[in-house]
Amino acid sequence: MSYNKIIIEKKIREFLIEDCNYIDVSSKFIDKEAQTSSKIIVKSDGYVSGLEELKILYDLLKVTTNLLKKDADEVKKGDIIVALKGKIKDILFGERVGLNLITHMSSITSTVRDFVKKVKDSGKNVKIACTRKTIPGMRIFEKKAAEYGQGDPHRFSLDDMILLKDTHLRYYNGNVEKILKDVKKLASFTKKIEIEVEKVNDVLIAAENGADIIMLDNMSPDMVEDAINLLKINNLRESVLIEISGGITLENIIDYLISEPDIISIGELTQFPSHKMDFSLRFD
Repeated sequence: MSYNKIIIEKKIREFLIEDCNYIDVSSKFIDKEAQTSSKIIVKSDGYVSGLEELKILYDLLKVTTNLLKKDADEVKKGDIIVALKGKIKDILFGERVGLNLITHMSSITSTVRDFVKKVKDSGKNVKIACTRKTIPGMRIFEKKAAEYGQGDPHRFSLDDMILLKDTHLRYYNGNVEKILKDVKKLASFTKKIEIEVEKVNDVLIAAENGADIIMLDNMSPDMVEDAINLLKINNLRESVLIEISGGITLENIIDYLISEPDIISIGELTQFPSHKMDFSLRFD
């Protein structure tokens, strides 16, 4: 997956500086030339990601990295995913940053895969997407991890597309038709327009006034079904993509899949991934 390695390396450098401003006082007693080999071991079942980041990190520290797994691989408790060889001080210097990254990224990847599996098992063709609910400074890693989980990254930033939320609509006193007409006058032809609606009838107004994507926000499964049926009755279902979001979990996602939206976006995937992964570094 070809994310910008220059940005990734820059951020990893910043993480290392954050973790150690001047000197690792805990390792001061270790001979600076002392070397060892070590390995990173999986402590829970799931899917791994962040291995490319781990290699970039230890390349910066001149530690030899042998990746025994690939990003997006399924792993089991006890698996060795990385073998390291180099100066003890350098391995320890990168340990916490490296483990933090692969733990967080792998937890996201594993959580997304849990949702994707639910969709596949249901036989429906619905995309699982993350959102912009990411930890500041971590978005590139979190979006990448979601893609390794077979999810869609959705928007990376406010520049990507036009998404009119409830806050924008309040400025227009809830007038879906007017906001879409005004936005289309100024929008570049390169930008899709998505609008978030909370009322079933607003779905029809949005579709009739040029929305490319309609987000059904915090609607119940029955409301989602009513909204999609309204589009079908008016021969507009194929003219828009339907995204649903808000309050969707592994426990209730099947209820939302019945009406076959195009996309289900879930903030939990990057904010609070429910599938917790864990790793440890051990010297040989």
